[in-house]
Amino acid sequence: MESAGMTANKKVYALIGGIASGKTAVSDILGELGACIVDADVISRKVTAVGSAGEKAFIKHFPDCVIDGVPNRKLIREKVFNDEKALKTLNKITHPLILAEIDRQVAESSCTTIVVMPLPIGLSRYDGVLNVYTPIEKRIDRIIKRDNITKELALNMINAQLSDEQAAEKSDFTFVNDGNLDKLRQSVTKWWNIFVEK
Repeated sequence: MESAGMTANKKVYALIGGIASGKTAVSDILGELGACIVDADVISRKVTAVGSAGEKAFIKHFPDCVIDGVPNRKLIREKVFNDEKALKTLNKITHPLILAEIDRQVAESSCTTIVVMPLPIGLSRYDGVLNVYTPIEKRIDRIIKRDNITKELALNMINAQLSDEQAAEKSDFTFVNDGNLDKLRQSVTKWWNIFVEK
């Protein structure tokens, strides 16, 4: 398969990492350094927005999560992270739509591109894979505070993704995000200067 980078004659990197690991913090820094950012989370909301094919599929496959004719994202999240079959259904709906929009945005970008991916799919298509690691205790605290959910659901969300070890194995470079933004910025900038600005 042709790589995402080859399609536009430019470098395209995937940025992976577990939920609440700090992918946005890293992509923000890379954006400041000059990268074009393609965010799969933003795309996911776009392809399942009101009136979209994704929303229609949600209504069809998750009728118990629909309120007043509109899919309730919180209910869907609670359902899929407590039901493996439901999670597979969700992924079958969203992954093709997300990948198609990623490809479209990558093709239109004009610089080194970072694709931020909560779920690392199709990694072989990229010129390199970057990973963000944050200790699991910090991630649990962030999710609970951010989403106002139980620790059990936060753990289910984490366990539905790659383990830290699996993510590291799939990556060419790992950024450690322990909460020190200056330290993280130095690490990301060093990577950029070596591999992009070389």
